[in-house]
Amino acid sequence: MSGFYSIRLTRHLKKMMKYMRYVFNDHFVLVCVFLLGGLGFYYSQVLKTLPVHFFWGRPLVLLFWLVILQIGRIATLAQEADKVFILPKEPEMNTYLNKAIRYSFWLPLAVLFLLGGLSMPLVVVSTGWQFSTFVYFIVMLFLLKVSHLRLQKYTLYQISDAEAKRWFFLWGFTSLVVIGCSLYVLPLLGSVLALLQTLSFFWFLNKKEQAVSLDWEMMVQKEKSRMHRIYQFIHLFTDVPEISSSVKRRKALDPLLSKIKQTSRNTYLYLYARSFLRGSEYSGLFIRLMLVGGVVLFFLKEFWIAMGVSVLFIYLIGFQLIPIYTQFDYMVMTHLYPVPNSQKKQAVSTLVTILLFVAAALFSLLILAALPNKLDGLMIIAVLMVEVVLFAKLYVPYRLKKMEA
Repeated sequence: MSGFYSIRLTRHLKKMMKYMRYVFNDHFVLVCVFLLGGLGFYYSQVLKTLPVHFFWGRPLVLLFWLVILQIGRIATLAQEADKVFILPKEPEMNTYLNKAIRYSFWLPLAVLFLLGGLSMPLVVVSTGWQFSTFVYFIVMLFLLKVSHLRLQKYTLYQISDAEAKRWFFLWGFTSLVVIGCSLYVLPLLGSVLALLQTLSFFWFLNKKEQAVSLDWEMMVQKEKSRMHRIYQFIHLFTDVPEISSSVKRRKALDPLLSKIKQTSRNTYLYLYARSFLRGSEYSGLFIRLMLVGGVVLFFLKEFWIAMGVSVLFIYLIGFQLIPIYTQFDYMVMTHLYPVPNSQKKQAVSTLVTILLFVAAALFSLLILAALPNKLDGLMIIAVLMVEVVLFAKLYVPYRLKKMEA
């Protein structure tokens, strides 16, 4: 079964790598660089204002570490057919699931290392300890995550929801005690207690698993939910066959469509606007990007960082909306419309312009609320308006021409 998991993992990684080239494109990397740079600068400025032995530092770090320990779910890679075809191999599934735990640990390991390191300056300010104590803290976090994954494996067996909740509560309570001892008593003590907790969980859960059978339905459903979350993230950047867009009536938005004059000149504009408002693919993407950009801008106080982030998010929103141009290419009737093809391009450009002005207006309000100097806010708003016009008049036609080539 170990080799069977390796085969599935190879196929899974090959599929994920195909999508990753769309996710980690130049635009996304550029946005991440600006966001991380801006947040890092803001974080460093805040740390300079904190007093030595900052009282709230340790509680904040404790809660932060507990939250990031939740990142990462066991990747069983289970499939629907396993409930029938792999069922006879259940006695050997322990080897399969142990290999799943080992694979599932790598992503949380990287996240814990990065976010744990990010929180270390606050730990140093709050405790007065040296930065070298990071070694003890990161070992503690790694061990706690191992026990968390081991517990997730146990929940794949036929146990009651009440028992699963009791075990997760026990894990959360013991993890709270371990992190508290490391922050308030001694960093090395946290590593030792984390090791004891992990060994105890492995010993007790190994004993309990011998008396129960796998819940195949639960395992398959949890894997489906895990993959659905991954596909939802990838769907922000490219089309994913595993994510099917839904259509809703949304009668309350009909007044917006009534603003479009129903003439032959607006055929495609009405069609695209109706698709955007009633479909979930592009409207959901638009709302999510606006929310993320809005939250980030609300907490930025520096003029240049706020300008860079707002400009990048407007560009990113517009860039993700352009593919709506091909939304109806598969429909035969649209090719029979007695309207010129140039009307499609004009309709997409108009729709993108309107939506970008809406996003720019929201960002403008948040920028004015966040920046202490209102003149700086007005300058950013002017830049955003110019960007929207240039994007719609120059970049959109260029991209559409390239899509048709």
